[in-house]
Amino acid sequence: MSLKEKGINEFTRDLSKYRALSDEELVKLVQAGEVRPFDELVRRNEVRIHDLCYRMLRNYDDAKDMAQETFIKAYRKIKKFDGKSKFSTWLYRIAVNNCLNFLKRQRPTEQIFEEITSLGKDDPVERYRAKRLKNMIYEAVAKLPTVQKAVFTLRTLEDMPYKEISEILKKPISTIKVNHHLAIKNLRNYLKSKV
Repeated sequence: MSLKEKGINEFTRDLSKYRALSDEELVKLVQAGEVRPFDELVRRNEVRIHDLCYRMLRNYDDAKDMAQETFIKAYRKIKKFDGKSKFSTWLYRIAVNNCLNFLKRQRPTEQIFEEITSLGKDDPVERYRAKRLKNMIYEAVAKLPTVQKAVFTLRTLEDMPYKEISEILKKPISTIKVNHHLAIKNLRNYLKSKV
């Protein structure tokens, strides 16, 4: 067995050892100074974090950058993670804050709402209507205040419970519910005025 093969086998064995551990156990190992358990935490959460960032930013490259920044910040601040919430909730909080800060720095041209209408219909008139509706929805979401955008994305697109959104955004559940209600009301009002 070559030295390279031996190294790969050892690395694979280490990874499989970490896969059997819970997030909390992995976090404790990282807090104690081990690096490899963090790779497992990233593996478990990278798709969800990237998807969240994409839904908020509507740009693949920006989402990739914000997801990467989320994990870098999480690694740097992992000693501050106190375990009062789930690790994934803590990561979501970092990702949402990264995206909100990014949106504050950018012009509000990027949209949150994922495509909800099908443009693959055969009828050209239906394709035009669907495209027009999609653009109106994008415009409406872009006009929402940043907290409403975040709440709308987490609740409607990520299907998260209010309690978890409250933990992520560090706001009371009542505030989250009000912001979700206002986001939907604002979207409806905007769309009614355009139709």
